[in-house]
Amino acid sequence: MAQGECHCSWSSFMKLVGFFVLFFGCTAAVLFLILWPMVSSRGPEYTVAITSVDGLDPARDLHGDRLALSPVFGITVHVDNTREKVLRACVGVDSFAVVSYGDVLLGRGSVPSFCAEKLGVCEVAATAWGMDVHLPHFLRDRLAGELERGQVVVDVTVRSPGGDGCYINGCLDKVIICKAKIGGGPSRCFVTETASGTTTKG
Repeated sequence: MAQGECHCSWSSFMKLVGFFVLFFGCTAAVLFLILWPMVSSRGPEYTVAITSVDGLDPARDLHGDRLALSPVFGITVHVDNTREKVLRACVGVDSFAVVSYGDVLLGRGSVPSFCAEKLGVCEVAATAWGMDVHLPHFLRDRLAGELERGQVVVDVTVRSPGGDGCYINGCLDKVIICKAKIGGGPSRCFVTETASGTTTKG
């Protein structure tokens, strides 16, 4: 063998290849175990149900001579977080719900803060109410008719100031937006974020 010449056997080469395969294979496996829960997780599902309504009786409140309404809504906010493997889903402190019909605010009330842990579910009851609510006659007639037929759908918005935290550019409110049928059970919602303090129509 000439001076300076390196002799590498086939077995040594295969050992080197095996080392790299084993090293990168283990690294890939560890990364997979770390990242898989994040990749496979799906976000929480929010639903809202109108569980009770007072002050909107078609005969007494809507077809009578009463000029102003004082409705009271029982609301249930439900979070299904069973498909999320990493994060919990929360409705934060100082959250509130707004109920509206035909762009008219019918009621507003606070929503207790709560969290659905990862792979868990949680719900909370809240009340939204209005005082001296004035509905245009055409909306009163439409609402009365829909109530009699069991077809009333109201807009419900649940807003959490500060949302999931504040960032460099400021705070974002989490806004849960739903269309809930009175007496119709839970209604699916979608979630968005808006700049803190801005107004979102219910």
